[in-house]
Formats: sequence, C-alpha cells, structure tokens
Amino acid sequence: MKIPGATAPPPGQVAIKRRSRVPGVMITQFVEEIPEGMTTPDFTRKPIALTIQEGKLAFFKSKVSGVPTPNITWARNKGPLEDPVKYISRYDEIMDEYFLEMPNVTAEQADTYKCFAANEYGRAVCTATLNVIEVGFKKKATTGPKRAAPEDFRKMLKRNVVRTKPQLKKKEGEIDPKFWEVLLSSPKKDYEKVCMEYGITDFRWMLKQLNLKKKEREEEQAKVVEKLENLKHIEVKTDGSAQFELDMELKNPNSQIFLFKDGVMLPYSDDGTGKHNLNKIGRKYIFSINDLMPDDAGLYQVDVEDANCFSTDFKIIPVEFVVKIQEVKAKEREDAVFECVLSQPFPKIVWIGKNIPLEQGDKFDIIVSEDHLIHSLRVKDCAQVDKGVYTAMAGIASCNAWLIVEGVQFLSGLTDTNGSLWETAELSCKLSHENCEGVWLKDGKPLTDEDGVKIIKDGACHKLVIDSCKKDDAGVYSFEVDGHKSEAKLTVSDSGAQFVGCGLSDVEVNLDETAELSLTLISANIEGVWYKDGKQVTTTGRMRIIKEGACHKLVIDCCRKDDGAVYRFEVDGQKSEAKLIVQGAQFVGCGLSDIEVKFDETAELSLTLSSPNVEGVWYKDGKEILPDDRVKIIKEGACHKLVIDNCKKDDAGVYCFEVDGHKSEGSLTVQGAQFSIGLSDVDVKLDTKAELLCEVNCPNIEGVWYKEGKQITPDDSVKIITDGACHKLVIDCCRKDHAGVYRFEVDGRISEATLTVQPVQFILGVADVQVKICEPAELSCKLSSPNCEGVWYKDGFQVLPDDKVKIIKEGACHKLVIDNCKKDDAGVYCFEVDGRISEGSLIVQNPPTFNVDSLREFSKPVIVRAGETAEWKLAFSGGDPMKITWIKEDEELLEGLNVKIEQTDIKAGLCLTNCQRKNCGEVKIKIKNDYGTLEATSRLIVLDKPSPPQRPVEIVESSLTAIEFKWKPPKDDGGCPVTRYILERQQVGGSKTWTNVGELPNDPLKYRDTNVKPGKRYCYHIRAKNEEGVSDMLETEDIQAGILCYPGPPSAPKVVSAFKDCINLAWSPPVNTGGTEIWGYNVERRKKGSNFWSPVNLDGPIKDTTFAVKDVIEGAAYEFRVSAMNISGVGEPSPPSVIVIARDPKKPPGKVIDLKLTDSSYVTFSLAWTKPKEVEGVEDEAKGYFVEIRPNESPEWARCNINPIIPTSFNVIGLKAMGMYWVRVIATNDGGEGEPQGFDNYIIAMPPPVRPRFTGKTKSFMVVRKGNTIRFNINFEASPLPDIYWLKDSVPVSKRVTITNSDRGSQLLIPTSERSDTGIFTIIVKNMVGQETFSVEIRVTDDPKPPGPVELEQNVPGTVTVTWTPSPDEKKDDRLHYIVSKRDSVKRTWRMVADRLFNHKFTVINILPGREYNFRVFAKNDMGLSEPAVSPTWGTTRRKDKFILDMPDIKGLDLQCPPSFLLPLKIRTAPPGYECYMSCAVRGDPKPHITWYHNNVSLNTNTNYLITNVCGVCTMLILKIGPKDSGEYSVIADSPLGRAACSTKLTVRE
Repeated sequence: MKIPGATAPPPGQVAIKRRSRVPGVMITQFVEEIPEGMTTPDFTRKPIALTIQEGKLAFFKSKVSGVPTPNITWARNKGPLEDPVKYISRYDEIMDEYFLEMPNVTAEQADTYKCFAANEYGRAVCTATLNVIEVGFKKKATTGPKRAAPEDFRKMLKRNVVRTKPQLKKKEGEIDPKFWEVLLSSPKKDYEKVCMEYGITDFRWMLKQLNLKKKEREEEQAKVVEKLENLKHIEVKTDGSAQFELDMELKNPNSQIFLFKDGVMLPYSDDGTGKHNLNKIGRKYIFSINDLMPDDAGLYQVDVEDANCFSTDFKIIPVEFVVKIQEVKAKEREDAVFECVLSQPFPKIVWIGKNIPLEQGDKFDIIVSEDHLIHSLRVKDCAQVDKGVYTAMAGIASCNAWLIVEGVQFLSGLTDTNGSLWETAELSCKLSHENCEGVWLKDGKPLTDEDGVKIIKDGACHKLVIDSCKKDDAGVYSFEVDGHKSEAKLTVSDSGAQFVGCGLSDVEVNLDETAELSLTLISANIEGVWYKDGKQVTTTGRMRIIKEGACHKLVIDCCRKDDGAVYRFEVDGQKSEAKLIVQGAQFVGCGLSDIEVKFDETAELSLTLSSPNVEGVWYKDGKEILPDDRVKIIKEGACHKLVIDNCKKDDAGVYCFEVDGHKSEGSLTVQGAQFSIGLSDVDVKLDTKAELLCEVNCPNIEGVWYKEGKQITPDDSVKIITDGACHKLVIDCCRKDHAGVYRFEVDGRISEATLTVQPVQFILGVADVQVKICEPAELSCKLSSPNCEGVWYKDGFQVLPDDKVKIIKEGACHKLVIDNCKKDDAGVYCFEVDGRISEGSLIVQNPPTFNVDSLREFSKPVIVRAGETAEWKLAFSGGDPMKITWIKEDEELLEGLNVKIEQTDIKAGLCLTNCQRKNCGEVKIKIKNDYGTLEATSRLIVLDKPSPPQRPVEIVESSLTAIEFKWKPPKDDGGCPVTRYILERQQVGGSKTWTNVGELPNDPLKYRDTNVKPGKRYCYHIRAKNEEGVSDMLETEDIQAGILCYPGPPSAPKVVSAFKDCINLAWSPPVNTGGTEIWGYNVERRKKGSNFWSPVNLDGPIKDTTFAVKDVIEGAAYEFRVSAMNISGVGEPSPPSVIVIARDPKKPPGKVIDLKLTDSSYVTFSLAWTKPKEVEGVEDEAKGYFVEIRPNESPEWARCNINPIIPTSFNVIGLKAMGMYWVRVIATNDGGEGEPQGFDNYIIAMPPPVRPRFTGKTKSFMVVRKGNTIRFNINFEASPLPDIYWLKDSVPVSKRVTITNSDRGSQLLIPTSERSDTGIFTIIVKNMVGQETFSVEIRVTDDPKPPGPVELEQNVPGTVTVTWTPSPDEKKDDRLHYIVSKRDSVKRTWRMVADRLFNHKFTVINILPGREYNFRVFAKNDMGLSEPAVSPTWGTTRRKDKFILDMPDIKGLDLQCPPSFLLPLKIRTAPPGYECYMSCAVRGDPKPHITWYHNNVSLNTNTNYLITNVCGVCTMLILKIGPKDSGEYSVIADSPLGRAACSTKLTVRE
C-alpha cells in the first residue's frame, strides 16, 4: 500500500535522516545544504495518542513549522483515508493547527495514524495511536486495533500495542496488591497509616517483604531513572482538582512517561486543558486530574518506559452534605460559626475563605464531632475584612455561604440627668463594641475637650463629664456613632453660695515679689468682702481685688515686710482666712564662686539676690572697691556683677559682697604666661618652605627666637610672625645651612625643636625603554628639587650632547633624547646627582617588515585554471631568528606533494601545483621573530566547469499538448557565471537515442516542450555551460503527457450569510488542480438527517468561488459541498459545510444583568452575571458571552476568550499584580454581538488586604565562617504586595548585599562574607494594612589565630603563672577567649586547667617539685579552637643521689612577718553572661585570714561566688556576670601582726 508523503526522494537527491527536538518525530532532509532563510519541516506540537469511546468525535491535531510552509497529509497503517464522511482534514487559521477529525468513530478506525509535513527541502513524520473502546454487546477485552493473524509474525512486530498493566485484583484470603504499590511509594512515617488502612498487623513480616520488593523496584528504576525523590501522594486541591507530584531525573530525556489508572493507560495533555494533565517544571513532574467525578477513584501509577516509579491510591468517599452551611450574620468583634452535617463520617473537611484554605489558629477554630458527621468553623473576633463567601469541601462535594458582619449598636442609651449648680454632672452610654468612636453633641452642635467638658472612653462605655455646672450647661445632649443616636436632657438647679474646696491658703513670698490670695465659690453671681487684720481692704496702688466669675482674688504687687498679716474673705456669713508671710533679701544659690583667669583676660564675679530693689557693697581683701577704667560694678535687677578687664597678677585676691548683714566671698586667681602648644620637630625637603609654630596662653606677650643659641633676625628668607597668642618662624626655600635647633623664649619659659632639611631625592627614576630601530628614544627622571644639576652616563662613560643626543632639563625633570636609534645605542644609562644614582636599560628592537612593492603584488588574487600551478613571492627584512608560516583557510601548509615552500634571508615563496576548485580560498603568510609578528593576505581563485544543475525538477504542466518543467542552477558555477543550458530528450519506451533540444538562456530556468504525444513518457538531460566547459548532466524523472488527472477537493464551503429564501456560500480553489486549469465548480446540498446529495447549479458549472442558493425552504436545515472540474472531469467533493438554517438573521442580544466581581487575586478576577432578557423583535436570546479587559493606561480592549462561552461566570487570568483594569461582558448570538456591560470603575488585581506577618520558624542568630556565603530566607504573608526594607544596625544595607523579594518571602544574600558584615539585620515588611519587623544577628568570624609565645614565671612556690601574647583576632572578635591545659611528666595526659579566660595570664596551682610540666594555650571563638601555643618545659626531673645527712647547728629563726600582697588584683572587663576569674598572691606568717568584698559587702558566705585560698594564691570565680556585678572588688588579709588590702574594678561590657 502506498502512503501519501512516504515516497523516497527523487533520484539524485540525498536522504539525510535526523531526529527532531520533539520526541517521536523523524526528519528526512533532501539536500545536503539548506539555503539561508529556509528550513526543513518540523512539528512544534505532534498529535498525541487518543483513547475514546465508540460513537464520539475523535480528532488529532498538530502544529508544524518550516520555510517554505510545509504541505500536511495524513495516513493510517490499515487502509486509506479517502472517505470524506469518516475522515475530515482541516486547518484552523486562528490557532495555526492542522486537524484530522473522525465523527462517530468506530472500532474499525482503531489504528496507528501518521502525519506528514513536507516541502522541497525535506519531510517530517510522526505517529499517534487511536484506541476505541467498544460499548454494548460489542465490548471486548482489547481496546486497540484488532490482532493480526498469528502466522503474520512481521505485522505483529510492527503493530502498535495498547499499553496496559495487569489488574491488581484482591483474591480472597490474600493481601490487596494495591497495598504494596502504595507502600513502595510512601515515606517511612506513613507506613503505620497505610498498614491500618489495609488491615496489616504483622509489621515485622511487612518490613521484611517490603525490603525485598523495594530492592527489586529500585533495580528496575535504576535502568531509566537517575534520581527519584520528594514523592507526594494524591490530594484534592481547593480548585476542585486532584494532584500528585514527584521529583525525577531521567537518564534519557527522551524516555516515555506513561500514566495508568487501575492498570489502564490514560492519555494526558501538557497544556492543562485535558482531563489528565502533566506539568513539568525542571525535575518536578506534577500530574493533575480536573473535573473530579466518583469514577476518578482508583490506583494511579507513573511508569518510565517499563519501570514503575510511583503509585498512589486515590479514594473518593461518596459523601454528601445532608445539611449545608448557611448564611451567618455576626456583629463586629463577635464570633461567627458555620456548621454542616455529612451523610457519612469524614475525618476532616477543607474550609476555604475567599479562595484561601483555612487552618486552625488564632483566627479560625475548626471543630469536628466525635462521630465525624458534624463539622464546624468558628471565625473569631469578626471584622469587616472577614465578610465574604466561605466554602466547605468534603472529597469532591462542596457547599458555600456568606458571612455578613453587622455594625455597632447601643446596649444602654443616655438618660435624663438633674445636676446642681457648680457640681459635676455625668452622662454615659454603652455600645455593643469596644473599638468604636462616636461624637458628642449639645443642642445639635459637636462637643470637644476645648468646650470645658471631659470626654471619656472606657471600653464600650462612653462618658461626658461636666465639672462645675453652670446654668448655660443645661440642654439636650446626644451621642452619635455609625448612624445611631442616643439623646438625654441635662437640668442644672441652684443650691446657694458655698466655697469650692478649702477656701484661702497661707502664702509665703520673697521681698518685692507679687502675692496672690484666691478662692472659688460655687456660684459666679455672689459678691464678698476682703479684710486685713480685721480691717476691710479696698483697691489701692499695690493692692488689687479681682473677680473672675466664681473666682475671687486679692493681688499685692511688690510686697513689703508690713504686708505680712492675716487676710479674711467673707460672703453670705461664711469666712475663710489665711496668712501672708514676706521674707527679707537673701542670696539665690551659693553666692560668689572662686574663678581662675589667664593673664590679660576679663574676670567676672557675680551673684543673684532674692530681690532686685536691694543695694550691696563690694570688697577686696577687706577694702571697699570703687569702679574705674578696668573695674566695673554692674547691677542688673537682682543680679550684681564685678567685672575686671585685662587682669594683672596683682588683681588676684579674695573678693566679698555684703548686703543687709549677709556676706558672700570668692577668690580670683590670675595665671601667668604658659605654652599651650610647644614647638615640634620639622622635617622638610630641599627648596621647600619650613614653618615652626608655638602658642602661649596670653595673646599680648612678646618672645624671642634663637637658632643654636643665637638670636634670629628676620630677613628676606626668614620671617617672624605674631598672630595673637600664636608665634611663627617661617623659612622660605630651605637650604642645608638652615638645619639646626631652634628655640623660642617668653616670660622665662622655653620651647625647642629641630629643623631637618632632606637632600635631593628621585621622585621618578630612570625606567627601562624599548624602541624599534631608527626610531627616537627618550630616558627621563624627576628630582624632588628643580634647582639641582646632574650628569648622564652610558655604560659608565659620561654622555655629552651632539647632533644625535640631546640633554634637556625642564624644572625638576631631566631627559636624555636619542634620535634615529641604532643597535650600538643600546646599553645601560644612568643619571647621577648629589651622590644618588638612578639607571635604566635602552633596548633597540628590529621587528619584521615587508617590502612595500612586493606586498602590493602579493595582495593581488592569483587566478589559475584547474590543474595549473599558483605561485606567491614576498620580500621582507628583520632581525634573526625568523619563523615563516604559510596558512590556507586557517590551516598551516607544510611541504608536500602539491606544496612547495621556498625561503631565504630576505624572501619567501609558495608554489601550489595541480590546483582544483576545492583549493580556492585565502592564502596568508605569517613572519615572526623575537620583536614582533607580521601577516599578509592573498587569495587563490581556480576556474573550472560548473557542477550539474540541482534538483528537484518541478513539473509546471503535464497536459495532452505540452510538458513544462523547471530546475535549479548548479551549486558551483566553476568560478565564472553559467551562460547557457544544454537540453536533450528521450521518449521512454521508444528509441534509446537522445535528441538534442538545443541551448537555452540562463534565465528563466525552465523549458516548455510542445512536441509531445498524449500518454507518452519523456526523460530529459540538462547540462550547464560556462567559459570553462560543460557540466555533467542532470537526468529528470519520467514525465507523462496527456493523462486524466482530476482536481482535488476545494475547501469546505463557508456560509457568508443566510436568509429565509437565500443562502450565500464561498469556498477556496483546490490545492491540487490536476495539472490543468479549473473550468468550474459544482455545488450540492442535502437536508439535515438525509444522506442524499442533490445538485444546486442546474444551469452549468459555476465559474466563481461564490454562489447564492435561492431554492431553499424557510426553516429547513442544509449542508453544502463543492467539487472542482477540469479537462479530465469532476474531482472529489469538498468536506460538507456547517449546518445552516434558512431563516432571516437574528437580532443581537441585550446587555447582561447584575455583573459582579465574586473574587480576585494578584493574577485573576472571578466574574458572574445574569443572562440578558429577551425582547421580541428587538433583542433575541443570548447564545454565548465574550469577556474583555482593558488596562487603565491602555485605550485598547483585549478579548479574554476567542470562542463564546456558555456559562454565566468566567475567571480572568494572567493579570499583572496590583494592575488596574476595566472589565466588560458582551452577549452574542447568531445575530451578532450585543451592547457591552461593564463596571462603573476600574478593578485592582489584588486579594483582600492582609496585615504582614512572618510565617515558619526563623533563626534569630547565625554564625558564618568568613568567606562563606550568607544566605538568610524569611517567609511572610501580606496583601497587597508589601514594600520590603532591609537594615543593618538601623542603616540601609550596602550594595554588597543582594536582596531578592517575592510575594511570599525575601532573601538576603552576601556571596563572600567579611568580618565587617557582622551586625543585626532587620527586615521591615510594610503595606497599607500595617507593618511587621524581624531582626537576626549575624556574626561573621573565622578559625581563630593562635596566641603568641607563652612564658612561664613562678611568683609563689607551688604555682606557675602562664602568660601569653594575645591572638591577632582578639580585637576583631569580642567573644574570643582562651583555654589553658597542662601535662606533667608523670601522668603524660593533657588536662584543661582553665577555660573562658578573657585576659592573657593565668596562675596554675598544685605544681609539684620534681616534675616537668608543659602548658598549651588555645584561642577559641564561635568557630572552634585555634592551633595551640606551646610553652617551654617547666621544672626538672628529680635525680636520686646518695643520701648524706649533715646535721647543721640549730639556730632559732623568727619567720614571722605581717601580711603583704606579692601579686595584686588586675582590672577586669568582661561581657555579660560569661565567667570572670580574679586572683592575687599574698604572704604572711602566721597565715592571714582572707576576706573578699564587693562594694564593701563581704562575699565569703555568698554561694554565687567560688572563693579559694591555696598556698597564698587567692582566687574568686563569678559564674555568670550580670550588670549588678559591676563595681569595686577588694581583698583584706588579716593576721595578728597586721593588715593588708588590695582592690580592683570590674566593668561589665554592654
């Protein structure tokens, strides 16, 4: 059987097989090289295998690419696709997809189908299998194509077999086979759960069997899978779909992946539109099942090739909602409860609030009854943001209801109140919520605290308090909140005059101050009388009686002593008395203070009295002071001053101020002249400026300058400058003789300094110079002084200037210039000045160069004929040794059969013999020596005859009278253009001789042969000709003339318009015209449900591709098809058109009703609406809907769905987070589209607002090794998307820190950490709802460096003091401390004797004589221990000598001595939380008693301190330091002979 598109390539063409990037696609390339811009066909989306029920519509679809556009054909293995009823091939222009449709598919159509895509450069082919499930009595066990006969073994091998797995059926008394499949894919923590589900109780047997099966399974998987992990079993998602996933790395990326359900293979899609879908993200494979139904339950398995990789059991409990959740209304701050009842027990249902899964927590409380039938959701502390739709999901069943949150209400309102005059009145009410604010009003006007009232809010209780009620406070008061209002009336009654409080109070004032006595009555309309010592008081010059409402005051200005008395106020027979006490003049503060001033400065003594109207007298050393030009006595109110200008030494003394018998004294001290800044040594360079400076404390004192004991006189170069208290000696352009010791004397005081003048130095020395031969060379240096001369030398001989050599001096820069350098100019040059030398080398280079004329000839291309010889020659010069390389087309040419290379000292040559076309290209010569490289390029052109013309030969026409064909030019024109083409012809089956047709011009490349006989076949030879000769021939395929070739089917006719009496059709011409012109078209029709086609165009063929069918019956449904006609006859009919009804067009529908937004997120909108109403004759019924959106910043509307949707809801996806969009919905039907219905305002793509909060567990402290990466991740929840800020120690992070933010978290990254990165990093997450912060302390450190050398010292017998140099890291790391360990010569093991030491000394006790000791000191930080610092060996091994007893004369010795400290306490500083160790050494005989004190409090009985005294070494250990441990610590040693003390301070570092 011949399959369309599967023929071999024409003779003379290649057939290169290669695989496509799309698995399962094979590409055959017809030409060796594809022209630029052209490509072979390929599938961007291939047809997928399909399993479908009998009687339904089956279709394959594919998407192809290629230039030029490929031609698509379909085929099947077991029969043709010629039946246009069973097989419909079409192309969707909008989606750019090719379809093969099979309506009412039958079991006989189950087969393997192929899709071919072909153009002139190649062909692509792929296959897809159709499996048909038989229904009814025809249902068989097999679901694929029928089996071939057993004897036809080859066909059985080629047959596509439907992949199935053996059914896992449970036999009675055996374990369910599903158990092992599920258990093999489960983690260990789920083993118990799976065993309980399948009733397995013998766990030991189960684990043994499982290990065996797991080993077998892993061996199978290892053949196809590199890595398999993160297996997640199937679960139902909130969107109603089920999903399971796994991480898998395949050994072969092209391996096939199969999905099975209960052993039957399931087809799946990768675009998310099918029932079963696969979404691959990197190594993660996510399988999903949409539109869940009860029959979706079963065992799902994933196989790679033949190896099972994952199994999961999907169980759907057939549960229904007996009682669904109902709408709930709750008040703010109250709890709302949703409750539902299920038809059978269900352990846990899923609660969803506004498309977000809800979990047990502070906000939500999920409750399940003991029988698992009643499920409740409690929403705690309801707020307005909590209102919305809540959903309960149990398996695949769900129900939803609204939560409505109501506002505030009055629990108790205001009540009428009767208050007394001048008393306090209070009005109060209570609301249903505590967090509500309201407004108080009086007679309809708002009240505030500024109106003399107090507004108090105590939880839900609101109060209005009015102190000292007046008549005008009476009125109607109200409280309003959230539109609710409560009113009450306040009445104020008069109860007579009374004192408010205790009346008058005693007053004490100073002399000349103002005194005020006051009291308040309960009424403002009452008058009273004031009395002083029983006599009535009236208003006078200093006394004022003031009445301010109910307040009565008696004010006495500038009080005198006689104003002191008893004052009384009488009103309505009631009295109130008080005393006024007037004190005399006194000193305010401490009076005069001792002062000290400098010479010639101003001194000021001052004090303040209690009264400004008192005079006093100033005294110095007992004598009264009178003012003069320098001494001024100033009185400013109560302040008295004595000012002395330009103080002298005799102004010093004791000054006194006396007033009213009171005295105040103070001392004045006048300092003499002193150096505030002395002279400093100065070091300057030659010819620079020097300045010596000092400053005295007196600005008007002159001094004298000396050099080497001789007074300095200023001149042109030496200047003496006095600027106030500053004295300068300035020396311009210093010389060597200016160096010396300088002195400045003033007021008997001397300051000295040394001036050093440095000799000349090289700022820039002579550097090595490299120049090419015959070029100029320049050597230069720069000195520190421009006034110095030097000498140039070459190889030890002085260089003198001449015509070739120039010596140049430009300021401090010295140059040696040599023109036209030769080889003998090379050498070592030096420059000498003042005994200093700088030298450099001059190197003269000789790189290769080409002769200009020879290079010009070499660059011209060399043109030869095939078989001739090509030669190149090129002259050059340069220093030896020379290396010459010839290169052709980037490959080095070596001496060989056809290559000859010639070379001399001045010329190079190349000769290529027997040149061919393949030798054409670029020829390059490369010359290299020690000083450089040079290249030159030429080109070789070889002329020859052209190659044969190229295939394919395209047949333009093959009719009864003519054959026309065209071909392609040769791939290689032989180096010169093709001028003519020579053609020969032979009739196939006739004479075997070839007839010369003639020579044809170069353009066009085609030939029309009219001398043909109908039905005969002809073959042609085509040769190309140029100036060099004639190419080989291209032989065409046999071309037959004059056969019957019918045209192909046109496209399916499209209905342009339809009316009750006319239907207008249009179609496209057929792709295959049969090789001749199309004469016309026939149109046929049939009624719906009929198989009889009747012609329409009875008057003859239709010349155009449009036609109006007028013979129709109103209301009848028709199908139409078209067939084309050429010289051979009528071709195959086209596929039928869509069914069209003969009736007038419908009216467009109206606007949709009740358009609303049901939900939103950052990327989606959920819309719902009601179907528009029908209005007869105006608006017809809507058949579908279009949803359009428009970004706020764009004027263009974009349609979300290409085809109309039928449901009255839609989810808009792919939105930009926080974007503003306009949305509208358009209803449509056969009559067109109706008016759009949109929202009044734009919609923002965002979910309901959520205050930022951090999720998950996050560390608050990190230690990172220096140089490692710091990576800190933190997750949060927030809506809308928050602003994120990172701070380091309260300052924004630097550019070294990389911050990566997402909508769910943030990452801080420092690729290479440094110690300076240590600090506290704070993240601030902020949005419109609120903000949240989190801080983490990151410490960057490294392995500590070891301490320095260790030294040993013995201050007290039996002890050794170990001291060491601190580690270099101590200053960088405040947590670094030290560990000391020891080893003796007996035990030979290391033992730690001290830990957590923050000083550099430790005294080791219990040192026994006769043993050798070694000590090691480690530095330790958060990273670990350093290398140890090892001490020298301490002590000597005891040698046992012969024992000789020598009894000396015994003399009485007195060893008693009082206590004394050999080693005192040291000052300590330590961080909080660490240990602190203090020690000292004490001696005394008899042994003294030791007592420790902290801030003079004994510590000997305090258990928080570890105190020891061993052999005179007193130690104290504080286990954990805190701020309270700061202060002074002391040790007291007591004995009968005396007492000694030692103290120190401990500072706790914050």
